[in-house]
Amino acid sequence: MLFRVIISPENIQKVRLDPVPDSVDGLKLELKRRLQLKDPFDLQYEDEDFHDFCNLACVADLPKDKVTLKVLFTPFPDTLSDSSLDTAILSESSCPSTSSPSIHSEPSAARSQSWPTAFPIPVFTYDVELRLRQGNEAFRKDGTLLSIPRDMKIEILEKLVETIYSYKAYPGNEEIDGVAVALIEKHPCLKEPSSTSGWYGWKISLKFKMGNYRQKLRDAGCQELKVNSEKRGLGETRGKRNKVKKPRRGKDRESLEEEREQIAVEMRKRTPDITFVDAAMSSTYSLRRQEVVEEEPPVSQMKVQWPALFTERQISKEFTRLVSKDLSKSFFEGLDGHLSKLIQLFRAKRYEDIPEMTSILESLDKDVSQFILKQSFSPQNDNSVIIYSLSFLSKPL
Repeated sequence: MLFRVIISPENIQKVRLDPVPDSVDGLKLELKRRLQLKDPFDLQYEDEDFHDFCNLACVADLPKDKVTLKVLFTPFPDTLSDSSLDTAILSESSCPSTSSPSIHSEPSAARSQSWPTAFPIPVFTYDVELRLRQGNEAFRKDGTLLSIPRDMKIEILEKLVETIYSYKAYPGNEEIDGVAVALIEKHPCLKEPSSTSGWYGWKISLKFKMGNYRQKLRDAGCQELKVNSEKRGLGETRGKRNKVKKPRRGKDRESLEEEREQIAVEMRKRTPDITFVDAAMSSTYSLRRQEVVEEEPPVSQMKVQWPALFTERQISKEFTRLVSKDLSKSFFEGLDGHLSKLIQLFRAKRYEDIPEMTSILESLDKDVSQFILKQSFSPQNDNSVIIYSLSFLSKPL
């Protein structure tokens, strides 16, 4: 007899068996040997009457000549493969050792198997399985999608990430895709109406849930994840790494380094292109921050690497990039708050050699409003007054 065996959408095999085993278990053993399947699985066959897949309970139910079989992998022991849904769920609850690893499981025992070819969707709690069964029936009838309440979605995600962790602590992007696809294939009622693929939202949720699950295990004392977190910069170095701004999309270190060199060349000119320097300094901010935070270079080296950074214009702009505030505005507002004490200092010093300060203080002596003083210190007027005042204050009393 010729069998068309669907292991996954990307892996379909043709197998000829002669003679065909008399039992379902014998057929599974033969397919497991022929196709080198390591994980436990159930079988479904394509029924000629219903033109859909049905669970294989007896070899006699199979068509005579050509048969299409679908392999459904399961993380549970083979003793549960032919059980009904209710029996499987009861067995799972009564035998916790057969379920996915808990938070307190050792990593070496939890991941004893390699990543499966087709990800096995676990059996969820009894109420969730009932909702899914009804939802799948409604979907097959008229394509109605299931409205998923929050508690049900959390249960599904938590069970999935536990099963994922039993194979891999840090699954890749393609592996997460496979889990989301397998979930939709087994439970089509969970498809997303707003997604073209039907599973993209599940993929994103699984990624976040997997990260939360690893953090939960790390907090519970999982030594493997603690070591990995230190290697990945999630331990003591996490705060330092978070200070480094990521480069913009389409930018890598090489392209940013080229821009840095162009800035250095431009700054050697007598009249640099200010517009170009502003744009290039903004786009290379991530590279500059990485150097400062991680390498902590001396000022002399930074002057060579980033000459534009030591101009008045770029100091102000770099301050804005760092803290999202205008440096001049913050400076003058802070200076206004200290006007009364500054005046006291000015009066205690000799200021005859500073005509601007003489003029201001004489105006105050004539009982003119302090608004004149604030106007004199505002950025719209000549900043030389402030410069002279600061240099005057720097002299010893």
